[in-house]
Amino acid sequence: MQNLRKSVAEISGRPGGYQDLRVKTSLTGVFVGLSEITDAPVRATLRAESVMEGILVTGRLRASASSQCARCLRDVASNVDLDICELFAASGHEPPGGQDPYRVDGLEIDLEPMLRDALGLALPLRALCRQDCPGLCARCGQDLADASCDCAQDEPDPRWAALDSLRKELESRPGRTATG
Repeated sequence: MQNLRKSVAEISGRPGGYQDLRVKTSLTGVFVGLSEITDAPVRATLRAESVMEGILVTGRLRASASSQCARCLRDVASNVDLDICELFAASGHEPPGGQDPYRVDGLEIDLEPMLRDALGLALPLRALCRQDCPGLCARCGQDLADASCDCAQDEPDPRWAALDSLRKELESRPGRTATG
């Protein structure tokens, strides 16, 4: 695994100065819901630029993710490709809005928390294998994309029986309907 602490000694305190950074590393334990970053290398092409407030890191991040479909639980592979733009605040500089910023630590910046945060935010909360995935039968668990099941689909939920009887009672009154 590549060291993600990068020296910014050459550009620190020199607004306009920059250095290009290339990252190829493995980040384990990045997941959201049923989605996670795979063991394949995470790649980032970044530029660290010195600004008055600290070090501005911009660039592109690429990784592979695996998920489970939220409807049928099939494995879903995807690629994460996103732009990065984060400020590492110099000591004594607080960003507006009370944000908890990334920090310049002496003459180094640690890219790992920034990369983990960006990847975590990019992962889907509910992945789908395809938009029209029918999912699983709620009664028998049959994957409805493979075959239909023999479960009765029109059988009402018994928890609604009391409301159904109230609807029928209201409809039986002369001149009244359940909606009026």
